[in-house]
Amino acid sequence: MTPDPDYDLSDPGLWTTNHGNFLLIFVGSIFLIGGGILFYQQNLMFERPRFPDSDNIQTVMTNDASRLGTVLIRILGAANDKGTMKIAIYGAEYTFERPAEAAFATVERISGGEVLVPVPLSALPDTIAIAVFHDENDDGILNKNAVGFPSERYGFSRNARGLTGPPTWEQTVISRPTNDSTVEIFVR
Repeated sequence: MTPDPDYDLSDPGLWTTNHGNFLLIFVGSIFLIGGGILFYQQNLMFERPRFPDSDNIQTVMTNDASRLGTVLIRILGAANDKGTMKIAIYGAEYTFERPAEAAFATVERISGGEVLVPVPLSALPDTIAIAVFHDENDDGILNKNAVGFPSERYGFSRNARGLTGPPTWEQTVISRPTNDSTVEIFVR
């Protein structure tokens, strides 16, 4: 048998003989650091629940939300009482028409062709835009016809309508209403 000329008889280096151990130590340290972070977040940052006492109850009774009051959003013009009315109130232009980023959002049942929604003023910023649509088939989206126009009724604050699509933030924005006021929106 002849020796292989490419075979190196020299002593293998530290990395060659121990690369598996180095990788194992690296992965183990990642798990330890990650586990430590999770332990800290779940156990050491946890705030124990406080049960109501006379001080807590008094604080809740006199907070800003109770002093600000509510506004009533009245939505008129539903074709029927089928499905639900989707309501979103936006507090900034960059969140406009992004329901996941709305300052206040709710889904309400329709009764007699209208919907009344009490909204706490503490949930609303200084300027708002309201968007609603009648989700007649309750599928969670504003359905459109073959041409791309909405086939379900919708409306915005200031009864704004866009020419080639939805209205802009500037067309729909209003100041935060005062306590016990009513904002009417017509869906069509």
